[in-house]
Amino acid sequence: MHLHGRDSHRMSGHVRAKVAVLGIGNTLAGDDGVGIEIANWLGEKWGGREEILLGVLEGDLFAVTEWLDRAERFIFVDAVAAEQPGKNVILREYQAGLSASLHHSDIGAVMATLRTLKMVDEFPSWEVWGITICLPQELGVGLSEPVRWAAQLLIADLDQYLAELVDCAQVH
Repeated sequence: MHLHGRDSHRMSGHVRAKVAVLGIGNTLAGDDGVGIEIANWLGEKWGGREEILLGVLEGDLFAVTEWLDRAERFIFVDAVAAEQPGKNVILREYQAGLSASLHHSDIGAVMATLRTLKMVDEFPSWEVWGITICLPQELGVGLSEPVRWAAQLLIADLDQYLAELVDCAQVH
């Protein structure tokens, strides 16, 4: 879903949204699909808001270039490889090894490269809101219990953040 926001930053003939929330992952690899599932859940409530862009990145993370000039800030929701699944983490700007390594690269490396290449005049700020997972050993659909619980907490936090963002935008 591609929405446009109201703001003073005009890029490529349109107005930037306040925030883009992009889910990253592979829903066929179990817990690695948590970012996609969260983006879909948020889309049910927040889809259609002009201050907020919602979408997914599956496969080629460099597809984010299609989004870069559309929002002032990005929140990537992704699985993060760890020994203990089901913990929520926030990673700001570049940190190596952000993904669960099922992607050809991680979003941190992609964003660092795109910033260096000056892909847009005003490079957006960004962070990863992640959920720790164990690396998938086999394909399968659905989330494990620890990751499902962490996803519900992350959705609540993102929901609160988006509500505050929309309230703030309406005041201005």
